[in-house]
Amino acid sequence: MLKFEDIDIHHKPLFFSYKDFFREKTSEGSFAALYMWRDKFKVSLCDWGDMLYIRSAMGAHPSFLLPYGPGDLGASLLQLERYTEEQRYPLVLRGLTKATREKVEGVLPGRYAFTACPDIADYLYLASDLRTLPGKKYHAKRNFIARFESTYASRWSYEEISPDNIGDVWAFQAIWCRKNNYASNHSLQEESAAITLLLQNLESLGAYGGLLRVDGRVVAFTLGSPCGADTIDIHVEKADYDVVGAYQMINRAFLRHQGSWATYVNREEDLGLEGLRRAKLSYHPIELLMRYTAVRAAMHTDTDTDIDINMNSNG
Repeated sequence: MLKFEDIDIHHKPLFFSYKDFFREKTSEGSFAALYMWRDKFKVSLCDWGDMLYIRSAMGAHPSFLLPYGPGDLGASLLQLERYTEEQRYPLVLRGLTKATREKVEGVLPGRYAFTACPDIADYLYLASDLRTLPGKKYHAKRNFIARFESTYASRWSYEEISPDNIGDVWAFQAIWCRKNNYASNHSLQEESAAITLLLQNLESLGAYGGLLRVDGRVVAFTLGSPCGADTIDIHVEKADYDVVGAYQMINRAFLRHQGSWATYVNREEDLGLEGLRRAKLSYHPIELLMRYTAVRAAMHTDTDTDIDINMNSNG
């Protein structure tokens, strides 16, 4: 029987023991991403049958990421079905990509109904593009950076986030929240809680970050971690809107200094927010990793009799 435990720092070695079997370039391949959002999404893990299971208990009933590992995928899905049947709710798989959707169809054809979820599609970029901003399509980005460098000349600097300067990051985050109406914005409160978890455990999670200063004052910071062998996941990027070019500078500087190893950059989803979508598209992704939800529409009793399930809940 599957037994899930709330995700914690001590699960990192377990998670990384499965990393060679996670073939996607999605944010779920980052332990830091799963951990920082553990409270909102109520993330838990289970190691069973040579497969890693990841569950989210947010919503009317839990949902699951596709199990991965050296074990049998079809058997793992059937095990999940038995588990959810005993709990009296249908199996819902979230965050599937086109490739993992095809895997599910390959091992259990026709068993699940799939729905596309464009608002949670991950934006994937060539890291070399974001480090060098080549060609006409990045002309505007280069102009912002040139304006920043011209305006602040020798007055700006970039630093890797460390115990020596992390207090300045905390202070900037607090100021940024106040400027953006933190007290009345529930989504911003959830994001701030996630950033707090990440900053408190940065090194333990295998994450890292950089900050940008002007006249000694922090005007931007960013945080990321590996998701897969060749991809860096950008979890957080904050800048002072009043400092023109700060967003473009922190993006490029971080990838040059601490993301130089990466071939790809995952800047995560736009959540259906038009402003965020425009910002992410302006960096010209090479792919939007479309996500799908898979639902097993009927459960079965021990006598294999179908039971009707109300599918209106979002799980």
